[in-house]
Amino acid sequence: MSLEERRRLVPAFPVLWTPRLRLRELTAADAPWYLAHFSHPEIVRGTGFPAQDGITGALEEMALYVTGLFERREGIRWGLVPTGTDTLVGTAGIFRWTDGPKPSAEIGYDLAPEWWGQGLMHEALGAITAYALGPLGLVRLEGWVFDGNDRSRRALERAGFRHTGLFPLHGEDQHGVPRDEHLYEMRPPLLPSAG
Repeated sequence: MSLEERRRLVPAFPVLWTPRLRLRELTAADAPWYLAHFSHPEIVRGTGFPAQDGITGALEEMALYVTGLFERREGIRWGLVPTGTDTLVGTAGIFRWTDGPKPSAEIGYDLAPEWWGQGLMHEALGAITAYALGPLGLVRLEGWVFDGNDRSRRALERAGFRHTGLFPLHGEDQHGVPRDEHLYEMRPPLLPSAG
């Protein structure tokens, strides 16, 4: 699918809603929050990305993985905001959106630790997977999780992802050290055959 075809498919940033969350576009105005959030030790450990150096670094990273991701239509990263507030509590989205015979993408997510254990990520992942496997027409989503990050593994399992294997030294942590990663995947349910 060309960039123009993807722009026709998703002409504007799609805002999603769950019972307790609004999933909205992140902009350059969110860079101070982004810098603080992605500097939190728990977030750094879970994502494997080192904290950025100042607002300039945060804006550059956002251009790669958030704002620019959507401009290039290579994925969509939403900011997670509890309903009735303007407070960003995390991000989630798809990236590495590919076409070919089996359109697919990877899923990524993070949530401020003070919001853990409330089921918010479950809601966000449900909305994102429904959108990706529905209107976007993807037929496969995959998520990679560092071995030992049991909370993240449970989040994918509760969202309906299936564990497909442990891959030795597949990823790197924030220090560049190779780490084992678990692969999870989700596919749309099979439709009953006609006739």
